[in-house]
Amino acid sequence: MGSLILSGGGSYEQNLDVYQFLVNKVDADKPILYIPLAGDAEHRSYQRSFDYIKSILMPLGVKEFVMWTDLADKKREDLTRFSAVYFSGGRSVTLLEVLKKSGFDEVIRQYYNDGGIIFGQSAGAILFGSDISYTTKQRQTNQYRPLQLLHGTRLWCHYVKEDDEFIYHHLNKENIPFIALADGGAIHVTKRRIEVIAEDVYEMRNNRDGRCKNQLRRGQPLKN
Repeated sequence: MGSLILSGGGSYEQNLDVYQFLVNKVDADKPILYIPLAGDAEHRSYQRSFDYIKSILMPLGVKEFVMWTDLADKKREDLTRFSAVYFSGGRSVTLLEVLKKSGFDEVIRQYYNDGGIIFGQSAGAILFGSDISYTTKQRQTNQYRPLQLLHGTRLWCHYVKEDDEFIYHHLNKENIPFIALADGGAIHVTKRRIEVIAEDVYEMRNNRDGRCKNQLRRGQPLKN
């Protein structure tokens, strides 16, 4: 069964439990594939981002890493040698456009369906939800349709309470529930459930009684 480990972002210290959760699930003797394509290489080089992730995960037990910055012609079988795929942060729309143009969106979907482990941080997590129209001026067309592996919900990262009105504005426009992850907040998603693995995590939706916001505790499953 596939695993999505999705982090709201934040510092190394805030995400230490999430990184340890990832390392505990992977085969430490196989490399992790790192994909930095949501980021702006002119602001922070891909190599610098890659070195940062290695500096975090190597002390936790991961021995080898590979970075891909070109997804053209990559096939499902090319992922066989990796213990996990790691999507870093930046802009979800940028990453989604790369995945769609290369066809790697279907490759990664098949990898997950076949039992693969995927780590997504911030923008690298958002694209697994049911909608990303709130992150862009682009309409929710097939071109901008995300991977939709989050059981009918969408993801809000770097959440702070001041975001509530903006989130409820989008709930009024498209009544698709949000899972809001503060920095350091994280969830584990499988084909059957979503479970909190690091707080702070909130579920936000509209229901018959109006706005609904529930803080979810570590180990608590979401039922959709």
